[in-house]
Amino acid sequence: MNITLIYESVEHQNKTAMLLVDAGYTINKTCDTESQWFDDVKKDTPDVLIISVSSPNRKLFQQLGNFKGQVICPVIVLANTAEINITQDVILAGADSCVTGNIAANRIQSLIEICLARFKVTRFQIEEIEGLNKNIESLESRLSDRKDIEKAKGMLMNSYNMNEDDAYNAMRRMAMDTGNKLGDVSRNIISMSNILN
Repeated sequence: MNITLIYESVEHQNKTAMLLVDAGYTINKTCDTESQWFDDVKKDTPDVLIISVSSPNRKLFQQLGNFKGQVICPVIVLANTAEINITQDVILAGADSCVTGNIAANRIQSLIEICLARFKVTRFQIEEIEGLNKNIESLESRLSDRKDIEKAKGMLMNSYNMNEDDAYNAMRRMAMDTGNKLGDVSRNIISMSNILN
């Protein structure tokens, strides 16, 4: 498993590294919180990002905000202090989990497994939502095309005394001859009719 550790101090680095090694993990990369670690994480895409700090501060919240809306990897914040609402604030800022106080090696393993599972579910949900949004856009476009086709067909029927089938077939021929979609041909007919009237 590819784990990146972001640490506030050498003490946090050593403590968290020992905790992860005791739990059977290997740390692939370490950065301090003062570095531009976000760019490294985007480039390396670890399986899990662990941030070890005394207490989350405004800078950390801003850095976590870079993750919001981007599905890069699960983010776990380990904080020494247990201030009121700190876990909620950290998660709202963009982390997947926040643990305050001391944590045992067997708990970090469970925490990582839970975060990985939640991350997979979240990624799946985001992909599902994106797929649904594309379907909605496609349906809206087709509905708009259908309305324009009906309007243009009505204009041809009124202007040239055509029946519905003849008007539709004329538009289809024009679409095939010009290599355009039927919706585009319909909008052209509507535009030309508006200009001439």
